[in-house]
Amino acid sequence: MELNEYQKKCLNTWIGGEKLIRSFLGVCGEAGELSEGAKKYLRGDFDVEELKKRSIGELGDVLYYVSVCAHELGLTLEEVGKFNNEKLAKRFAEGKIRGDGDKR
Repeated sequence: MELNEYQKKCLNTWIGGEKLIRSFLGVCGEAGELSEGAKKYLRGDFDVEELKKRSIGELGDVLYYVSVCAHELGLTLEEVGKFNNEKLAKRFAEGKIRGDGDKR
């Protein structure tokens, strides 16, 4: 499935008010749930196969909220992905892939 097609399908279930802020909060909440799985894996609660099983749903939820967040901002997932790939390729080419901050 293409990213923009996925994004359009997500919008079929995107209901309610305050859509922009809910999409931002949704990304944060689902990313938090994903990190909980990583924490429990590192603690030794389960193996990498269990982490994989638990993570696929949470990754899907993150992708859903990223999709609707982009839409609410007037962006497609293709645009977001292209922008990100270009940004990272530039940093890598300049030897600035490590570190922090957007202005590398």
